[in-house]
Amino acid sequence: MYSDSLFDFSKITDELGLEEGKEILLELSENSSNYALDGGMSAEDIWQRSQRVQDCIDLIEDNNLKNKISNMIYFACGVMPDSDSVENRFEVVENLENVINDFKSSDDPFASHLIALGPGGIDHDWDSVEYSGRDHEYFDYSTIGDEKDLFALELTLAKKLNMPFILHSRKGFKETSDVLKAVKWNKGLVHGFSYSKSELEFFLDLGWYISFSGTVTYGGKKNFSDISDLIEYVPKDRILIETDSPFYPPVPVKSDINVPGNIKYIYEYISSRRNITCRKLNEIVSSNFQNLFNL
Repeated sequence: MYSDSLFDFSKITDELGLEEGKEILLELSENSSNYALDGGMSAEDIWQRSQRVQDCIDLIEDNNLKNKISNMIYFACGVMPDSDSVENRFEVVENLENVINDFKSSDDPFASHLIALGPGGIDHDWDSVEYSGRDHEYFDYSTIGDEKDLFALELTLAKKLNMPFILHSRKGFKETSDVLKAVKWNKGLVHGFSYSKSELEFFLDLGWYISFSGTVTYGGKKNFSDISDLIEYVPKDRILIETDSPFYPPVPVKSDINVPGNIKYIYEYISSRRNITCRKLNEIVSSNFQNLFNL
């Protein structure tokens, strides 16, 4: 009964293996998940990510379960702002467009399940667990401008292809808002929302959906207490929920790697804050997912 608006299945199975990947998919099926969106870090990884899901599905013997899981999994394809992508942004986004078109017209079993562009955007969280090897000093004033260019190119491509965008924005609201106001494509979700109420109102006014990850359960901890207070503020027709696994395991899980099954803890926390049942919350989230991605 839990829809997951973003996770990276390949990264999870890189750590845990295909057999554990199969068990994760079976758990999603047992939980009657309606939608689960897989996202990566670069354009080309869509082929590998699709194959990884299929490899794990192939380990399942029950054909009904295979079909159920295949119908549940969807994909996003985008480029995160690593230094190489920022430097080569024009070629990178041109390649992204080609990859998306090639994948959607291919005979890949998930070709019709590529429904979003992203994650992409702005990231100035130099301690982020999602990156390795990023040099703070590298992102000087000029390079931050190039990073905005990459984001604008990617968002413009989403507009051209009429695809919802998965927005990644960490400690870079000014740069993010500059690009959003310039490109004027506001169909998508802000994943792993990490800002305060004023920024939230900005995104909501533009029409963005807001997706909360396990970080909302970190209430009382530095940098996270304000986020947990915003759960009740988001309109019910704009809220989404994600694990962002393998990152940010929710309380009370304390493992090093997050898995999609942990989404139940996020639902339980958010439903208690909004004073509704988990089942009702899932109905709301699944309906929002369906509306955003036109499913």
